Amino acid sequence: MAVLLYQIGIFIAVQIAAVFGKSARNTALILITIFTLLQVFMSWLLILQLITVFISYQFSKRILSNNSSKSQPKKTPKNVLYSYRDENGGRVVTEVDLNDETIDRTTRERAILQNEIREESIRKYDSDIEYKSMIDNVINNMVSGKVGGINGISLNTKFYYIERGNTHGPVTGKKLISLVKNQRINKNCFVRQTTEKGFEKRAYEIVELLEK
Repeated sequence: MAVLLYQIGIFIAVQIAAVFGKSARNTALILITIFTLLQVFMSWLLILQLITVFISYQFSKRILSNNSSKSQPKKTPKNVLYSYRDENGGRVVTEVDLNDETIDRTTRERAILQNEIREESIRKYDSDIEYKSMIDNVINNMVSGKVGGINGISLNTKFYYIERGNTHGPVTGKKLISLVKNQRINKNCFVRQTTEKGFEKRAYEIVELLEK
């Protein structure tokens, strides 16, 4: 009975030491093992005690594992907007968590870059009066139906358009309407006039203006 109680004592001592960390657990195991080898002279008791030490070691791993998981702070989700083109050339906007380790590297890098550009634009909008005025004018033009501030375009106005990553054109406004109506190009594809530098308008927006 005394031998059994002694083994239980060893087991409990190791588990208590594990609560205080891996270093304390290892110290306890080393001291108990040395004591066993030097002070226990009966073979069967020596083997039994070493088995107890081994079992105590295995069980202590769970305590150390639990302590480790509790000590690691949970990552707070960092959700940002991510914009990309689908297979039809349309623009898709979704939300991604930058702390999510399952998202691929390319998506993460693009989302970070887009978020940096977005934050810089907001900062500039708040601090630069001229920039704020320009953005407000663009928004007002869009709300009033003057997309991008276009005036005086006609069926003969020539446009470039982007379809499946390639630039096509120039085509006339009349041809652009035909391409959209016959679904030969995506109505959401970006277009620009030959006199413009950036692709800031959608094909359907131009079609709507030309058909008014």
